[in-house]
Amino acid sequence: MTVNKKEFLTFELGKEEYAVEIMRVQEIRGWENPDPLPNVPSYVKGVVDLRGTIVPIIDLREKFGLKVSYNVTTVVVVVHVFTKQGERIMGLVVDSVSDVQQFDVDKLQPAPDISASIDSQFILGLTTVFERVPQQEQNETAKKPKGRMVILIDIDKLASEGLIEQMDMHEDHMPMGNG
Repeated sequence: MTVNKKEFLTFELGKEEYAVEIMRVQEIRGWENPDPLPNVPSYVKGVVDLRGTIVPIIDLREKFGLKVSYNVTTVVVVVHVFTKQGERIMGLVVDSVSDVQQFDVDKLQPAPDISASIDSQFILGLTTVFERVPQQEQNETAKKPKGRMVILIDIDKLASEGLIEQMDMHEDHMPMGNG
């Protein structure tokens, strides 16, 4: 039996903790207002110029129907996704970044048929992270460590839902300069 461990960047959306594969993360940026695009869904906040590359910004909280507010912990996780058009870069707005965790992808639980906050087609799997209890506290109490659920997101499926293709169409029809 082999262990298939990968590292994931964990982040918060509302009261839930999510994760994306760390090898897909290019960088983490503070929130800045993107340039808006016309006729796109409300969760597509617009685009930013990232060192010469136009990067679409998707607010995952709004995409998943969660409460949205922008504050000092709001960040954009810039990720690489693979679509029919090839590799692309997009930014995912999240409430805050948590940590880098290692998960055994062979031991992930499947997504439930129904979920209150996220469409299960975007879920790679579910896992539990247990809090580390210091050795002296382990001896004092025989309780099991407290765990929290982490939802691993399949960002390729999220991107291939038509978001990137939709934005490609808008970028092609955007006027250059003063129009």
